Amino acid sequence: MAIRTSGILTGMGPSDFVRMKDKVADLQRQLGSGKKSETYGGLGSDRGFALAFRASLSQIDAWQQNISLVSTRVTIIETSLQGVQKTIASTKTSMQPNEFTLSSGRTIGQVAAGDGLDAIISMLNASDGSRFVFSGRKSATPPVLDSSVFMNGDGSKDGFKTTLLERMQADLGVASASPERDPAATGRLTVSAAGVQPVTIAEDGVHTFGLKIGTTSGALDGITATPTAGPPASLSIAAGAGNTSPGQSLTLSFTLPDGTIERIALNAVDPDAEVVASNEFKVGATSAATLDNLRATLGVQLGKLVGSKLAAASAVKAGDDFFHGETNPVALAGPPGIEPGVPKRLVPGVSGTMADAVAYDTPQNAETNTVRWYQGDRVSTNPRSTASAEIDSAQAVSYGVRADEAALRTTVQYLAVASSLRFSTTDTNALDRYQALTPRIVSGLSMENATQTVESIRVEIAAANTGANSAKTRHTDSRSMLGGLLTDIEGVDDNEVAVQILALQTNLQASYQTTSMLSQLSLLKYL
Repeated sequence: MAIRTSGILTGMGPSDFVRMKDKVADLQRQLGSGKKSETYGGLGSDRGFALAFRASLSQIDAWQQNISLVSTRVTIIETSLQGVQKTIASTKTSMQPNEFTLSSGRTIGQVAAGDGLDAIISMLNASDGSRFVFSGRKSATPPVLDSSVFMNGDGSKDGFKTTLLERMQADLGVASASPERDPAATGRLTVSAAGVQPVTIAEDGVHTFGLKIGTTSGALDGITATPTAGPPASLSIAAGAGNTSPGQSLTLSFTLPDGTIERIALNAVDPDAEVVASNEFKVGATSAATLDNLRATLGVQLGKLVGSKLAAASAVKAGDDFFHGETNPVALAGPPGIEPGVPKRLVPGVSGTMADAVAYDTPQNAETNTVRWYQGDRVSTNPRSTASAEIDSAQAVSYGVRADEAALRTTVQYLAVASSLRFSTTDTNALDRYQALTPRIVSGLSMENATQTVESIRVEIAAANTGANSAKTRHTDSRSMLGGLLTDIEGVDDNEVAVQILALQTNLQASYQTTSMLSQLSLLKYL
């Protein structure tokens, strides 16, 4: 008689023991790893969902990494822009027109402007370690040269101070090293000599430099002012019948290189007046004598205008020529083609100096002999698009910035102009020139009528950051949901697995014990 000893369950053979042991081992693995299977095949029909969910999680991780990078760079940009705004505010406060204590030819306000310029250059050269955030697409290059280089030149190329001097020479009409202090400066006007009548004032040619004769207003009995529109414009002041009465006045207007308009009011006073202001003239015995007196006063006033407000306006215009540079696509086309922003330089006049210059040089020549203050990307039409990141499906944020954007370039420009001029206590026009400079600097830094301000850049960058943060929140929620779904598909219930293990182990143990007992049973014992 055969005795079955392979198991206590009907039909259980050796292979059944092996399967039970394998099942126990797999359940123990599940308990240790928390996963139903080591392969997607072991998930059965749910494997497609698991693969899709994991692909979504991988994409979310990539987006979150982009968002983290955007957040880091935006923080750097925002910190720099805040610093720029603070520097602008402190410089405007320091540029007080009546604070004229000089140290090495500069006022306290000018020293503050120079310090602010260096600080802003450092801010605009900010980097996250992998890219310079104010360089546009040219992110491996620091966007702004050191101020000592673009102000003084690099040895082979001229800097701003050279272009400033040349512009002032061209506007003031004199080739000296300090044209603003030169009594021979004319403002590019020719005025008839004392005693010559009629008195004539004329622009010295057809060009954009110096003072431009504008309109006249007021009236003087016995004296007639006749303008000629030109170009070049001129004005003839002639004596006639009758004579001027005290209290009458004639006002002449002039347009300066920076577009501002200045007026000289010539006021007639009594012949016996003991005190005569610098803009007043005495009525003479005849209209011709009165005109001679007017001519003398006009000469003084023109000299003062040239040495003060014209010089200040010329400096501001020089700043625009150098920092804004050439933007005309026709001029830049070449050949060879030149990128926008190359400083605008002048061609010497027939005298061989800038005193009678009438034209700008070509951008190609300027590129050869002038340093550029900005070294970053110059050709991208939209600075924001120079840095972008995908942060969600069909959503990207653009957060690029260029140091030569209008608001940032204007800041560098006016700080450079403010810190460049030098003054002397022996110069009779120095205080007037400084008082003409300070409101121009403050107005330029205020950017009240500008199409772009530093604040508007901050708003645009903040909008990009807001979009990125919103996407980050969505991704966090999505990751949590997908993680839960994956846990349901791939994960196990530890308690349930433990119960299954216990049940299998109990069955195995019972089968082993029974099999062992039956294996020891003999026919004798059985009978």
